[in-house]
Order: sequence, then structure tokens, then C-alpha cells
Amino acid sequence: MAKPRVKHYLINEKFEDPGIVIEIDSLGDYILFDIGNIKRLDRHLLKKINKVFITHTHMDHFIGFDTLLRNKMGKEQVVDIFGISPLADNVYCKLQGYTWNLVEYEPRLVFRLKQYNEGLFETFQYDIKRKFAKDFVKEEKVSSDVIYENQFYRIRFAVLDHKIPVMGYSFEYKDRLLLKKDKINELPLKGKQIGDFKSFLEDKSNKGKNFEIGGKLFDWEYLRKEYAYIQKGIKISYITDVVFSKENVSKIINLVKGSDVLYCESVFLSKDKEQASKVYHLTTDQTAYIAKKAGVKKLIVFHFSRRYGNKKEKILEEIKELFPEVE
Repeated sequence: MAKPRVKHYLINEKFEDPGIVIEIDSLGDYILFDIGNIKRLDRHLLKKINKVFITHTHMDHFIGFDTLLRNKMGKEQVVDIFGISPLADNVYCKLQGYTWNLVEYEPRLVFRLKQYNEGLFETFQYDIKRKFAKDFVKEEKVSSDVIYENQFYRIRFAVLDHKIPVMGYSFEYKDRLLLKKDKINELPLKGKQIGDFKSFLEDKSNKGKNFEIGGKLFDWEYLRKEYAYIQKGIKISYITDVVFSKENVSKIINLVKGSDVLYCESVFLSKDKEQASKVYHLTTDQTAYIAKKAGVKKLIVFHFSRRYGNKKEKILEEIKELFPEVE
């Protein structure tokens, strides 16, 4: 069956600032992973962005916050931001770089931020009506590697080493039970009854139980096989700015394993391992090794070093020798 309609792509060319977009029109969710230079994104898309996952706040991953902010002004909206400490301070400093004396005339814009900080999730809120003061909301102990989850998808994370702690992310759209419309039309069910029928089939604890249709009882397993199917989800992972170390590689593979698409940096050619190690980045063969070990279906590479000029094909060729499904 078809995958869910999830559009995803790099923000910039491979030699430019890192970052990806995930668009889910059916849910009204528009997600950024990193916000470096985002000026090439359409302003109508920027107005719709409602979730931002930031790996760390080096300039090429964070300088676009001002562009995002500028495009959010004039619209009532809540934007959720996720990342790792000291992101809450970084966002606050960005917001306080401006004067907010006329905000009583502005629609209410709120940035809601959740950051990982040494085993805790800390939540803060910045409300334009409070001149974007940094308001503490809550803190909670981290009990899993899920930083965000809703009915349809979840975002998992890993804390990785770039000489500072950075975040790696995996977007996982869940498998969904869908009804076979042509078959459902044959049943004497309408409106709420169809919703109840779907809920019954979705709940695996109903295995062995019966559902009444037209005065007759039917078994859960039979109904599920005849009247429903599972739409497989999609897994899209995003890794950038990491050193090739035993600990990092283990964490990355655990996070991204089985990804339909892995977006991963490949900053240097394999001959430049020493330089890559010095600046805590990956080489072509290291990126390919991770993709292969993690069993990902497709690899999309980016964040190429400018030292190679326009030799994009040379970088891709090195990876293809070890992992053919790359672009």
C-alpha cells in the first residue's frame, strides 16, 4: 500500500547550510530540522512552519531564526521549538535583540520551547504579549528517547558529540489502520458506527472478541482481514555535525536503523580523515559505513566542505562505492 503523504527535502544545496523540511499537508504540520540560512524557502511555507527541531546553535544551524521570526509576525500562532540546552537561552537572546514596545497591536505569537538538559526536559514559553519574556513552564525527567509525539508520528532523539552535545533526530510516521472503502460500503454501518468499527479494529486487545453488524457477531481477526489494511509509516532521520567515534556511531545506528531515508552529513573526502576528526565531522566512507550498518534504504548527503569547490560528484562517487543508494 502507498506510504503516507509526507514531503521532505533539503533546504539548501549540498555545500550550503544544513537543514531539511518535512511537510505533512493532511495534518497541517510543517517542520524544520535546523534553521541556518532559510531564505530560499517560500515565505508562505515559512508562515506555516509550526515545529522546529534544532541540533545545536552553531551559526550555520541557527542564524535563520531571525528570518523565521520575521515571517511569523502578524499571525496568531504557536510555534514549537525543540533542542538541547542552552537553546532556551539562545532563543531568548535572539528575541531580546529587538524592541517590543508596540506589541499590544500584534496578533498573539508564542514560541513554546522544549529542551533536553542532562536527563531533564525543560519547557519554556515566549509570548509576544509579554515582550517574549522567558517564562518557565515545567520540567520533567526524561523517560525515553521520544521528544515529541502525537497520534500520527513521533520524533526520537540521541545526544551526540560535536565537541559540544548536539541532537540527532528521527521522524517516525506511525503505521495506520485504514478501512477498505469499497468493502465498508457493503456493510449496514453509518456515521458514528463506522468510527466505532474502526476503533474496534485498531485496538489489538480486541483480538478474540466479536463486533455486532446487522444483528450478527463477527470475529475481530476476520473483520480486520476483510475490511481493513495497514498503511506502513515512513522513517526519516537527520544527522549532522558529529565526530566518528565508537559511542557516536552506536547511538546513531540505534536511532536511524531501518530508516526509509537518512539525511546525513558527509563533510570530507575519505583522504581527509585527520581534518574531519579535528573539527568533529564525518568523511564519505564514515557516512556510508553508518548507513550500511543501520540498514537504511536511501541516503541523502549534504554539508559538503567548501574546500572541494564544486566537486559534488567526487564526494558522491566515493560514497556510491560503499553505499549505492545515495544522492
